[in-house]
Amino acid sequence: MSAEKGKENVRRVCTRLRSAKTRAELAEILYQEVSRYSLSDLQAVRGRVERDLRFVPPAYRQRLYPRLVEQVFDTHHALISTIRQGRLRVGGEPLPPEYEEFCDMVERTCLAGEEDEQHLELLYFLLAAFNIFVLDLPAHPVGTPFPGGFMVEIRNGEYLCPVRDKANDVENALCPYCPAKQTET
Repeated sequence: MSAEKGKENVRRVCTRLRSAKTRAELAEILYQEVSRYSLSDLQAVRGRVERDLRFVPPAYRQRLYPRLVEQVFDTHHALISTIRQGRLRVGGEPLPPEYEEFCDMVERTCLAGEEDEQHLELLYFLLAAFNIFVLDLPAHPVGTPFPGGFMVEIRNGEYLCPVRDKANDVENALCPYCPAKQTET
């Protein structure tokens, strides 16, 4: 079974996301929504990643591609397996105030996209929400490279990103919601 497509589905999912008030509630909603996606949907996301990277210089693409695949597939696996096995240990901590802005950005971005691709874009954001708002992990995995030889890293238990403060000009960037701090230059 593939996830539902279309604008009404995007609106439905975003309304459900907005109903979450705690990390635990969000985790359950994300599990239910992500479970609607099939292996074919995940493969379609991988195809989109490959398509998006086709014009990236080969040396950079070779380093970036595995991290982007990790961002999707490892997060998907962690979300599904952690919830199914009852291993998620988040309490009733409230979601941060910027969570509502995140939901608005997701809905705006997905609705602006091509209708037959909206469900794939939505999956990307659902997985990002799990990392950012449930697990308190960066949007991009540790080791994700950026131009200039910089990458997302962890130092002294703190996540650092070289572009954290530079992506605020991108309307649908995850950076404003990401727990990583800007890498000191």
